[in-house]
Amino acid sequence: MQEDFFGLDIGSNSLKAVELEKRGGKFVLKSFGYHPTPSGAVFSDSDVDQKELSRYIREMVNESRISTRHVVAAFPESMVFTRVIEVPAVDERELSSAIEWQAEQYIPMPLSEIQLSWMVLDREALEQARKSTDPKKPKIKVLLVASSNSQIDKYVRILETAGLKPTALETEIVAISRALTTRIDGHSPTTLLMSIGASTTDLAVVDKGVIQFTRSFGTGGTSLARAISQELGFDMNQAEEYKKAYGLMEDQLEGKITKVIKPVIDLIVNEVERAIMYFQTHNPTTTVKRVVLTGGTAQLPGLVLLLADTLGLEVQIGNPWESIEVPEKFRSKTDQVENQVSFAVAVGLAMREEDGN
Repeated sequence: MQEDFFGLDIGSNSLKAVELEKRGGKFVLKSFGYHPTPSGAVFSDSDVDQKELSRYIREMVNESRISTRHVVAAFPESMVFTRVIEVPAVDERELSSAIEWQAEQYIPMPLSEIQLSWMVLDREALEQARKSTDPKKPKIKVLLVASSNSQIDKYVRILETAGLKPTALETEIVAISRALTTRIDGHSPTTLLMSIGASTTDLAVVDKGVIQFTRSFGTGGTSLARAISQELGFDMNQAEEYKKAYGLMEDQLEGKITKVIKPVIDLIVNEVERAIMYFQTHNPTTTVKRVVLTGGTAQLPGLVLLLADTLGLEVQIGNPWESIEVPEKFRSKTDQVENQVSFAVAVGLAMREEDGN
């Protein structure tokens, strides 16, 4: 029998934990919590910083009254290599070799120094391709995920120092996809998930509940706050507050905040447009119909409207709690938009048992 576990999102700005319970085929929220992350600790290789991070995690788990010490955690996308590749539809024994050969072409590290995992995105297409009599085997899509052994060892050490027992590690975008598309699998249009975190923006196209494309780039909420800080002379805490309060609202503060952050927003939008164009070019029969936003910067005032106008698509903020049964005592918190955009990764990690990915 599988041990109970909770989902832990170790973000560069904050830690989030979610514990769910399965009752009659439905997930029920058991507990959840939030705690700031010590500055710079996530990306640091210092033993002192890592022990400090472990202490913060332990404190949050205790404060949140998490009942289990088994945990599923996520790597930030900047620490992993995630890509959808195409390989010939061969039998199981040859498939692993084909994927490893392809991986060597894309991953800038020796395979001996990484942990490589992969998932066939369409099993039905694989079986049909295998039965085909065409001597030239058609291609199938595979989601490839790789992380360095050193990063895995570091995360395991941090979690164990916090008194936890790692059950699995996976990527943020896989967890987000699970949290924001599971409830509507088969009934939703092809969706671009857009997670704007503190240091990166992560994109994934999801079709019928399956990731078909991923991309990550190093511009996020901190870039917006830094622009305000440098241009207007605020410290970073002030800049964050002004960003959250005024965002892209041109009728506030004479549009000064909008003017400062608009060039950074334009960079993000340009990357999104390029990603959609790339996906459409390589998947001409599948059209992205909508964008679902998550991550702390998703609630930036005016962002939803700007994206909808620029991309010509339906844009909405994702709510990971919609697929979860939330007890009344938690409702006032889960109804807050900030706790919807911030907890998608942790909710998706806690849901991992549903599909075993």
